[in-house]
Amino acid sequence: MAQGVAGVGRRLGFWPRILGAAAFVGLLGAAPPAPSLFGVRLATATRAELGRVLSAAHMTLAPGGMHQWYDLYDVNGALKHASKLAVSYTKGGRFAKAEYVFPSFVSTKRLGEVIAEVRNKYGAPTRMTGELAIGPARVRWNLPHDFEIVVKRRWPNPTTFMIIENRRMLKRMKTEQRRATAESGAF
Repeated sequence: MAQGVAGVGRRLGFWPRILGAAAFVGLLGAAPPAPSLFGVRLATATRAELGRVLSAAHMTLAPGGMHQWYDLYDVNGALKHASKLAVSYTKGGRFAKAEYVFPSFVSTKRLGEVIAEVRNKYGAPTRMTGELAIGPARVRWNLPHDFEIVVKRRWPNPTTFMIIENRRMLKRMKTEQRRATAESGAF
């Protein structure tokens, strides 16, 4: 869809003006807010800092929820309709990724509700694939400072997932994981 709009814009000659206007609006401070969890800026968040804040928000570590690379929390009503939150970190304890789980056993409406919440905070998505009504779907927001938010639903299970990633830190974490696996001699 976005490629079609861009193609029409180029043919009509107004695409450069739209991009220029978008850049100008960005200079005026209309950029989306920096991603945060319970008031903690994720660009600089640490495991210790997020652990304190999530605990204060009445989230509890799920049984066996603390692992080397991530912590798994029971949400306990801290975010409407969410049941679990997994927060991943680099070896040094820097935030890499958060993934909320929004279970839905019959209704497919949960995806639209989560998308609406993210859209209210971060604006229109960058890309959308699939259908909101039924089947697999994926909606993505590319944000400043190398962040991305993805809201997705697999199929036939209508459970919705919201993922917030610091792409740079996630790449670092995955490199650290590969190195740790190679050094362990496990594989």
